[in-house]
Amino acid sequence: MKEYKKIGFSSNFSNERSFSVIQEIIKNFENKKLDFYLIDPNFPNTLKTIEKGYNLISSKEMVDVDLIISVGGDGTMLKSTKLAYDHEIPITGINRGRLGFLTDINPQNAIVVIEDIVSGKSKIEERMLIEVFIREKNDLKSIGYAFNDIVISRRETGRMINIETFIDTRFINTHEGDGFIISTPTGSTAYSLSCGGPILKPDVEAFVLVPICPHTLNDRPMVVPSSSEIMLRLNEHQNDTASIVLDGDTILELKPGHELLVKKAKKAVSLLHPENYDYFDTLKSKLFWGKDRRND
Repeated sequence: MKEYKKIGFSSNFSNERSFSVIQEIIKNFENKKLDFYLIDPNFPNTLKTIEKGYNLISSKEMVDVDLIISVGGDGTMLKSTKLAYDHEIPITGINRGRLGFLTDINPQNAIVVIEDIVSGKSKIEERMLIEVFIREKNDLKSIGYAFNDIVISRRETGRMINIETFIDTRFINTHEGDGFIISTPTGSTAYSLSCGGPILKPDVEAFVLVPICPHTLNDRPMVVPSSSEIMLRLNEHQNDTASIVLDGDTILELKPGHELLVKKAKKAVSLLHPENYDYFDTLKSKLFWGKDRRND
């Protein structure tokens, strides 16, 4: 069992609800010979809002960190997984948001659970990411990674966009509607689910391809192997542009004729769970499976 000695917190440190959890953990472990760091991509600007006595480091100074604890909601966790991916550091999450599909540690149990995790008592789960490339005039470059999904969405209100899809260079379909989603198994419970996509267990090696509000009812979601290379492009005969959104962050504008290549990232992220973690328990609690809400 691997023990963790140098722990970095990733959070919105100006959020009092989140920062109070961090303070409590540091206080309870002060005699455990552990080193704690606050990881801040905006360092040293955060020094103005954080009390003295904490070790602040930038995301480029994480050489010695061997565990990341994300404190916040799923949005914070999504940003934290990019740090975990870049530095190949395992990550776990304490939920201070609303739904908390990714951050499965309850704040009330955080001290006990974190004590188990840092001593090596945890479940380790490898989660795949998406890497996205854009091709313009035969120039192919990576534009980022997604833990949940990549979304191509329309920019003009009331106007549909036409997205052509290719899988392993074979033309599949032209999707006319509000946009298109390519989701990882992790992201299958996010935007993809709200658009009618299926739920994939996180260890299923696959992508979910989901049209957003398609113009025709026969344009349905698909599941394809994660070994597939997916290419998306706007139909070159339309005048509208679209937004490229990775995990909720708009990255670039997609113009007609540009091509997006989407494939499985080379590395995975190691997600640490409590020893009693069960994915289906999470689904049942978050989606209220087996409960009749009419009786609430």
